[in-house]
Amino acid sequence: TQAPPPPAVPTSPRVTVTAVNEGDVTLSGGHAAGLDEGTRVRIRTQDSRELVLRVVESREDTAVARLGRGENVRVGDTAVVTDAPATARLFFPEPGVPRLRYGFHARPFLALDAKTRQGKSARAGGLLLDAFIAWRPGDLPLVLSAQLDPVGFGLGTGLRHTPGSAYVAVAYSTDFLEVGIGAGGLFGQKNCSPQLSYDPITYEPIQGESVCDSNAGPSFQQVLRLGALDGFHIAWNSAILSRDNQFRFGSGRGEVQVPLTPSLSLFGAGGGSASGWGFGELGVRSFLKGTGGSGTTVLSASLGIVSLSDGTGEALTGPSIAIGIERRP
Repeated sequence: TQAPPPPAVPTSPRVTVTAVNEGDVTLSGGHAAGLDEGTRVRIRTQDSRELVLRVVESREDTAVARLGRGENVRVGDTAVVTDAPATARLFFPEPGVPRLRYGFHARPFLALDAKTRQGKSARAGGLLLDAFIAWRPGDLPLVLSAQLDPVGFGLGTGLRHTPGSAYVAVAYSTDFLEVGIGAGGLFGQKNCSPQLSYDPITYEPIQGESVCDSNAGPSFQQVLRLGALDGFHIAWNSAILSRDNQFRFGSGRGEVQVPLTPSLSLFGAGGGSASGWGFGELGVRSFLKGTGGSGTTVLSASLGIVSLSDGTGEALTGPSIAIGIERRP
């Protein structure tokens, strides 16, 4: 007699992603496909990544799973039931480096104890503005970027307060590390002061000519990020100023970001430059749309202090309320 065939091994039904909206992933199967609340599904994305998501809502023929920070899927991706743990990570997500990012962070501020050139009190204020664009060509671990880092504008005293810096850079960039170099420039007002002189007859000190020194010129940039772009990270960039056949400190700024929830992070940042800008701030950063991949919009808001120098020792300094937007098309 012939042995009976072995029983068929049950397999998990394969479902597909039918919609993605604000971090919610709709799947083409519900209770009938074994997708109950709490079930985990493995999704293979079109860029060959594998994500494990948890089902948060289930109906007869459809189910909804929730994306974690930095995770991204597309309509048409396939999914199967799995016992593997969810891949979402709060502090160290693995979203990959975005193809394109651009945005700004504006810090309007009200200057305290501002004075005009004649020494009179003035109602003054200004703006310290960041703007950037970063692009990853193809699948290479490289990012090309250009940034106003930052540019300041002061108003209300009749004096010029326009320090700033800008650069372009190329960086080796991965999920948890970015390091690069670039070139740029610092600009702002000259720092002028009277030179002390002596009368040749009486030898008494007299007011001499003003001597001006500039902290503007070409610079060499260094860029560093340790940690995930959308998770916990420490970032730093600095510039070395080339001036009068020597190198000197140009500017430096840093940031620390700490995730609090899947959509909200706390950050602190600050920096300053020889050309006359400086700031410090503490704020929050939130995903308005998306979870870090294509189609994401990030909102930043912060409180801090801003200072802009006019090169004569008088600076516009005061509290700021800042807002920023980042887009990833």
